[in-house]
Amino acid sequence: MLSDREVQSGGTGILVTAHKGVDLHAATARRVMCDRLQGGERLAELRRCEFHAFAQGAPGAPRLDELLATGRYYNPNKHRYGHFTLAVPFAWDAGEGGNFPAGWPGGADDPGRADARAGLAALLGGPAPAGYAAVDVAAWARGQQGPVVSGTLWRLVVRGEGEAALATGRLLAVARGGREGLLVNPHMECWLLAAGV
Repeated sequence: MLSDREVQSGGTGILVTAHKGVDLHAATARRVMCDRLQGGERLAELRRCEFHAFAQGAPGAPRLDELLATGRYYNPNKHRYGHFTLAVPFAWDAGEGGNFPAGWPGGADDPGRADARAGLAALLGGPAPAGYAAVDVAAWARGQQGPVVSGTLWRLVVRGEGEAALATGRLLAVARGGREGLLVNPHMECWLLAAGV
């Protein structure tokens, strides 16, 4: 788990990787969500990236170039990637559906980082079309040990805006029963959720 001391030394770096081609995991999950889950009729698109959080500049912590050279985190033959730094430390041992940490590209607290926002949007398939909203969901296994915390970043493009879109995203993402949620197991994973990111 990333310690506060490690993160404060150079900030938390986030490596985001996306498939260059068809993402069969996302395509299959979208089909199941549309066919079987409450709210599935409001889902237009489902996109997926992997993310890897690491303490930048801390003694013994991996550097971005080391992560990019390791096939576990990035494969140039099948991935595109983006890198950004969170504005403040974030506790990766918690997350129960709250908003993304300060400095996450595209967040409400991030009006001046258009380049990072555009880069993340490109990895996630671009902005939502008119009449739809993007709902982003990050999920990662609880209790990860080591200098890197890895998880999945999903973008649900749902019909509607604001709170209605957020409610639809939560209904589709967080597993609560047989017809509710597919992407996050809240008993085993930490998770964040935000609309309009």
